[in-house]
Amino acid sequence: MDIVVGRMLLIALIALAAACVPSTALAAGNNGAEKNPLSLSDKRVEISSQGKTATFQLYDTDAAREFYDQLPQTLDLSNFRDAQWMFYPPKRLNVKPEEAYHDGKKGELSYYEPWGDAFMLYEDFYAGDEMHRLGVGLSGVDGIREMSGTAVIRKMNSIEQKEEKTMQITVKANGKTIVFELNDSQAAKDLYAQLPLDIEVENYSSNEKIYYPPKKLGTANTPLVKGAKAGTLAYYAPWGDVVMFYGTFGSASGLYELGKAVQGGNDIPSLSGTLRIEAK
Repeated sequence: MDIVVGRMLLIALIALAAACVPSTALAAGNNGAEKNPLSLSDKRVEISSQGKTATFQLYDTDAAREFYDQLPQTLDLSNFRDAQWMFYPPKRLNVKPEEAYHDGKKGELSYYEPWGDAFMLYEDFYAGDEMHRLGVGLSGVDGIREMSGTAVIRKMNSIEQKEEKTMQITVKANGKTIVFELNDSQAAKDLYAQLPLDIEVENYSSNEKIYYPPKKLGTANTPLVKGAKAGTLAYYAPWGDVVMFYGTFGSASGLYELGKAVQGGNDIPSLSGTLRIEAK
C-alpha cells in the first residue's frame, strides 16, 4: 500500500475510533496529558526553504536532543494533507510512550515514530497518539506553508549565546576546493537552501565565473556590492546568476553581496565544467 495512503487510512481510523469514545473519556485523556507538560530546553533550530525561515525552540526530551545532534542537514520536503511539511532525519529518534500526543497545533515541530519523519505543522492537525513533539515555533510560522523542495536545517546557538554559526559552502571542481563564508542575507540563505548542487560553471568577462542556481534568490535584506574584489561571492538578480569574482569590480544595479572566499580563492580562475556545491 502506498505509504501516504496508508497513513491517511490510519488517521481516518483513529478519528472514527475517537468519535465513538464518550466525550468525558476524551476530556480525561486530555487533562492527563496537561498534567505532564514537556519542558523546553535552551536548544533552538532554524529551518529555511524557498526564502522562508522558521525558528523553533526544542523540548528537553531525548528525541529532541537526538534530532539536534544530527544537524546541520539539507533534506527533501514532502507535503502531507496540506497541513504539514515532512522530512526524514538520517537517524531515527528514540521516543517515550508517555510523551506521545494528538491534536497537533500550527507552528509545532514534531516526529512521527512509525515512519521516522519529522514535520512542521502550518495547520492544526489530528494525528493520533504516535506523534512526539520536538519543538515549538518561535518565528516564521506563517511562512512554513510556502516552503517546498528542500530545507536547510541548522542549529542556532543556545539562548545565552549571542552569535550564531556562520554559513559556509564548498565549491569543488578540477580537484580544487574553494570555501565561501556566506553573510546572513536572504539571498545567501536561499542559495544555501538549494544545496547540494551539481551545476555548470561559465566564464564571464575577464574577472568572474558564474553559475545559475535552479531557483532565483530573494534579495530582501541583502546588501548591494559596493566594490567587488577577488574572492567576492555575489548574485546578479537581473540574470539570476551567482558570481565568483577573481578580479576587482566596482558596483552595478542588481548586484548583491552573498559572502567571500575564506579558503582557496586563488583557484577560482581554474574552475571549469561541473561544480559540486555543498554546505560545509
